[in-house]
Amino acid sequence: MGKFQGMKNILFPITARPHMARQQLLIGELRKHFKVVIVEHQNYYRDILNIIADYANWFRIELKTRLDMDMVLIRGDRFEMLPLAMMTAYKRIPIIHIEGGELSGAIDNKVRHAITQLSELHFAISEEGHKRIIGMGISPRKVFNFGSLDVEYAKNVKIEPYLGKPYIVVVFHPIRGESPQEIDRGLEFYQGDIVRIKSNKDEGVQYGEEEYTAEQYINLLANASCLVGNSSSFLKEASIFGTPVVNLGSRQQNRLKPHNVLDVPQVETKFIERAVRYQLKMKRCPPDEIYYQPETSKKIAEKICEIIK
Repeated sequence: MGKFQGMKNILFPITARPHMARQQLLIGELRKHFKVVIVEHQNYYRDILNIIADYANWFRIELKTRLDMDMVLIRGDRFEMLPLAMMTAYKRIPIIHIEGGELSGAIDNKVRHAITQLSELHFAISEEGHKRIIGMGISPRKVFNFGSLDVEYAKNVKIEPYLGKPYIVVVFHPIRGESPQEIDRGLEFYQGDIVRIKSNKDEGVQYGEEEYTAEQYINLLANASCLVGNSSSFLKEASIFGTPVVNLGSRQQNRLKPHNVLDVPQVETKFIERAVRYQLKMKRCPPDEIYYQPETSKKIAEKICEIIK
């Protein structure tokens, strides 16, 4: 095993490329103590049941091939991760779960909590999440809150000065009963540019076409006049920039909100336009650090090392 002789192995499955970019700080810290094996799979099915089955089969093969894995690291609440967590748990391989204990408004809650119950070590991103995991019956000795890795990453990105035309960023992951066309009509009044980021396709529908690197995306969040949609990045990463946010619909309705966020529960043209006009008139908020702690990656890596090694 060369330089990794005696080091424990952590398997880190990636199902979305942006997640990989935002975990680089953690991966760098983990590699000081462990051998980190990153495996990536991209799926092109449109039907969610086929996607789940495809990821389950992919991970079955990975686990069968990689017999020397000591731990599996699972980040977040993506539905693809649930079959991975189930297989890992049945193989008696400890799972390290990051971002458990959060509440949102979609079925993600059930997936997130299921992964929490299958996991051995937990790193929440907020104090509310930390308490909620313990409330599920998890030992407090296995639950820690060192802040959000995504926010730590955003804090470390160099923000380039922007002198161009004002713009709004829209990230909207379609949910049944919430029409993206209502957003388009609600923004017809706006005279600046509108950046529509390509969404996921969990419901079989995609909105927006533009794609950016992780660093470019953080710069877009930092320099925008307003952020409109239902992305968790508007609540987490954008919180440290104070960028005005219009949070639409049910997807993030139960999540902890920083003070730069205005909720619009009904995805309807008149409410969207009214909320965006209001936020555009507001001065940029001071940074809100409800999801931020310094040295998140270092603290997580050191705690894993302390408990596992």
